[in-house]
Parts: sequence; C-alpha cells; structure tokens
Amino acid sequence: MAKNEILKNEQGEERISNNALAALTLMVAISEPKEKELMISLLIRMLSPAETVTRLAA
Repeated sequence: MAKNEILKNEQGEERISNNALAALTLMVAISEPKEKELMISLLIRMLSPAETVTRLAA
C-alpha cells in the first residue's frame, strides 16, 4: 500500500490499522485460488481513495 501511495489519507493518517491489514492479508491467503483475484480487486477498491476508484472504473 505504501508503494502505491494508498497507505495514508490526505491528512497523513493510516487508512487501515496494521491488525486489520494483517487480517485481510490472511483472508486473501486462505481464499480459494479461483477467488484470489476477485478478493484483491475488492480490497483495492475498498482501500483506495475515491478518485482512484473513479479513475479505475472509467
């Protein structure tokens, strides 16, 4: 997330706690292989700023 500059919001606050991020990572890791891409896509949309989601949808 830091690499893609979506770890923190415009005010410099973390978008998600370390514990929540670890839980989501484990959820993706144990998901069915055929569902991994869907899970990752949903997480990116949930955690990205609104303007990024709008740009991706276009």
